[in-house]
Amino acid sequence: MEPMDLAKAVGPEKAAGTRVITTETAPQRNDAARGVTEEGVPREPGGSTVFATEPYVRRGRHTLNQRILTGLAFLVTAACASDPPALTVGGVTFSETELLGLSDARRARLAEITAFGLATAREELPLKLAPMLDQARDAALLKQFVAERVLAESGVDDDQLRAHYLTNPRVELTVRHVLFFSERWRPASHREVARKKAEAAIARLEAGERFPEVAAELSEEPGAEGRQGLLQPGREGSWVSEFWGAALALEPGEISPVTETQYGFHVLRLEDRQIVPFEEARPAVVARVSALIGSTEDTAAGASLEDARASAIVVPEAVLAAISRDFEDRTFRWSTALGFAPGLTDAQVKEAARAALGATAQLATIARNELRDVGPLLQAAYPITYRDDGETETREPLGP
Repeated sequence: MEPMDLAKAVGPEKAAGTRVITTETAPQRNDAARGVTEEGVPREPGGSTVFATEPYVRRGRHTLNQRILTGLAFLVTAACASDPPALTVGGVTFSETELLGLSDARRARLAEITAFGLATAREELPLKLAPMLDQARDAALLKQFVAERVLAESGVDDDQLRAHYLTNPRVELTVRHVLFFSERWRPASHREVARKKAEAAIARLEAGERFPEVAAELSEEPGAEGRQGLLQPGREGSWVSEFWGAALALEPGEISPVTETQYGFHVLRLEDRQIVPFEEARPAVVARVSALIGSTEDTAAGASLEDARASAIVVPEAVLAAISRDFEDRTFRWSTALGFAPGLTDAQVKEAARAALGATAQLATIARNELRDVGPLLQAAYPITYRDDGETETREPLGP
């Protein structure tokens, strides 16, 4: 058998320093029984040795791998370059690949969720959703305007209102409290831990420790340490109903049992109780007496918001406070259910929005549905741009 010309097989530049093994040169010994030569080169079934150029093979495989990786990197880069933004929400962009499989309606939901996430992250909710608050306040103003008209048409004057008020005057309460956060959507184990913390706080107070010091040390409410748990004086409607009821049941200096609200578990001490002057309470009295008189539909039919704004009618403070609190509660619930928080980066908002779109938890579903009511406000706050077939357009949020 003629030896193979290595220079012809692999080229002269590869032949130098390359080992070639044949059956004529390889000792057989016991290695032949297991199909390899002394150098560890596999034998073919017929007994001849496989031709091997070991350094060349290793270098060739390495070069091939490099070429494959380079090609893949090129393809990925080319794909990204040819995949422009299909959806942009206030600077946050989604490519067509990221939106693959989403219908137009689902993309619209993602846009709304992302816009809300940006408002939350940038702490702009009261500003961007201000029309939502304005609408609620306008409705309250119109309702109060109608109530005043009902009393005028019924011949009820301020003397009669004052007499009615003195039978059940409103009060203003000054309260200190200790709060342990545990919203109602938290797991039962989390809420139980918070409740036990509140019970432990009561035990310390009953043992003689001063309420301000305990509140400053334990309360989880922001700013509680400096204020030692002291709240601004409140009237009916200023606080959630459970908190107000617990405070109203106390005499000055008394401490409440553990009180549960939507925020968590509280321990309250009543500091002071004052009767609200009639002049300050009048708007609330008007609303209450008007409701006692009966239906206001006929009067309401002839009333307009323009007339209400032009009048000197004042909405009760408790109603305005309740509107603000409802706004804060709703937006906080939406943010929590959808995974947003103040301080998130745009990239984090994007990822949270994608997760929120597919979240199956009941609270997330409710939040997504309720966000649709403020879709136009979110669109105005953060322009939402869709790109279809190479054309870019800004569209109104789609229906379901």
